[in-house]
Amino acid sequence: RSLALCAAWCQSHQHYDTLCRVFVVEAPTWQRIGSLKHPRAQEICFSPKGSFLAIWESYVKTTDQSQLQPNLSVYDVTGKKPLKSFFQPSQVNWKPQWTDDEAIFARNITSEVHFYNANDLQTIAERKIIQKVRSFSLSPSINNHYVIFFVPSIQGAPAYVHLYRYPNFKEASNALANKSFFKVDTIDSYWNKSSTACLLLTAAEMDKSGLSYYGEHMLFYLNTRGDSIRVTVSKPGNIHSVAWCPSGQEFFAVYGTMPSKATLFNQKCEAIAEFGSGARNTVLVNPVGNIVLVGGFGNIAARYEMWDISARKKIGETECSDSTYFSWSPCGQYLLTATCSPRLRVNNGYKVWHYTAVLQHEESIQELFAAHWIPDPEAAKSFRVSTTPVTGIESSMVAASKQKYILPSQRGAKGPVGLPNTEKKFLSEVDDPTKNEGAPQLSKAALKKKKKREAAKKKREEEGEAGKGEKGGNNWRETAGQEPPVPVKAALPVNSFAASIELTGDPEKDKKIRNIKKKLDAIARLKGEKENGKVLVRNQIDKIATEDKLIKDLEELIL
Repeated sequence: RSLALCAAWCQSHQHYDTLCRVFVVEAPTWQRIGSLKHPRAQEICFSPKGSFLAIWESYVKTTDQSQLQPNLSVYDVTGKKPLKSFFQPSQVNWKPQWTDDEAIFARNITSEVHFYNANDLQTIAERKIIQKVRSFSLSPSINNHYVIFFVPSIQGAPAYVHLYRYPNFKEASNALANKSFFKVDTIDSYWNKSSTACLLLTAAEMDKSGLSYYGEHMLFYLNTRGDSIRVTVSKPGNIHSVAWCPSGQEFFAVYGTMPSKATLFNQKCEAIAEFGSGARNTVLVNPVGNIVLVGGFGNIAARYEMWDISARKKIGETECSDSTYFSWSPCGQYLLTATCSPRLRVNNGYKVWHYTAVLQHEESIQELFAAHWIPDPEAAKSFRVSTTPVTGIESSMVAASKQKYILPSQRGAKGPVGLPNTEKKFLSEVDDPTKNEGAPQLSKAALKKKKKREAAKKKREEEGEAGKGEKGGNNWRETAGQEPPVPVKAALPVNSFAASIELTGDPEKDKKIRNIKKKLDAIARLKGEKENGKVLVRNQIDKIATEDKLIKDLEELIL
């Protein structure tokens, strides 16, 4: 079947939101093929070659169960006819799956996965019954097809994944590869181009170690030969993004706490090349397989780098602010970035970049909902990678200010009364309120209280001087005939006998000598205090009486 170049979109009536229609047109002439009435349409998707269109509407449950209507509709675009409608209450995993040759159609329902011949959706061709099956992944293959089933953990049992060849999945023993694991709630499957291997990015909603707010991630490698390997990374943290090279022999992973790392792995899950580190959460290989984009989007400042895969060399890098969508062109030499509504309602539009990170074209649109390349599988032809930037244009879109927000009270002017100027130039600066600041401005009430305090202080000082002249002292309790106190003599330096004693070199003796010297020094201080007129207590007098004995013991030790 040839590639059908079609486009579709949902459009609500400008006055009645419930009157929604899905328009289908043929690209690139944009000639309308048909208009489909679906009042509650929320999601649409095409099959890989554009031959089939699936539309999901919000599921409405009424009190009268007999009035329920199917909410998932599938159409044959080339034949311009409906194929079948299904009941699909949940929007999670609503999308049906097709193989790349559009031979098989599959969808997931409670505890079952149904497989159909894509042209005939009235009869179920194959059925796989698995209790609590949460998701499945059909390989994007031609002729030889494979399917993966995922069952989450139930009542403490481990979660598991089975890989089968279609349609040989009746018995569990027919599985080509199996993998079981704990701490897994959901998985994302990434098949290589030849559908011979698949990467499983597992996620747990909660990271019990507390290292990540976004839960815990693991990466596993499965292939049709039966290998199942956990990919070991060199930096702790979550796995942000993975991407296969078109050859299907190597894959990239961006992982770890920020700054995250980008690494190229082979089929044995061995790291064979590193592509630097930085604020990144996205990796995308071009259709030719010679250039890889590594960058940050979403909750990270939008910036990307282009790398030559074979040379392991950076080609260029640039910022692409406010980008909500990005994709490689079919030829692999250009990158499309777009800012779409309702994710962002400002600076809507799209830009086209050369692989040397140079802007080639931009278009500003008041309200842009989506932007995509027109598929062209024949355009992916090999080319020589150049690191020389091409001629480009400057963006006319106004970028958001990069300056730090400063409160109005801190923008170079005085703040509230009594507070110093706290203008900040850089985040690393710390204000010193006492430096280069004048006297604080006081209110009238504060000035009045200050004057009262100064007057009271001056009055006390005057009364103190008068009392000193009359009574001969500063203390008003002194009587006129009282004699002045006797001044205390300064402490005289006392020479201790132990100060001249040297150690013997014997550890045991030296230890005893130090203890005795310490006691003799204390006795010498007490004797000095006694000479200065201090009255000693009983235990201090007894300590002085032991001086002769300590000196005798010390002399015996140094002999």
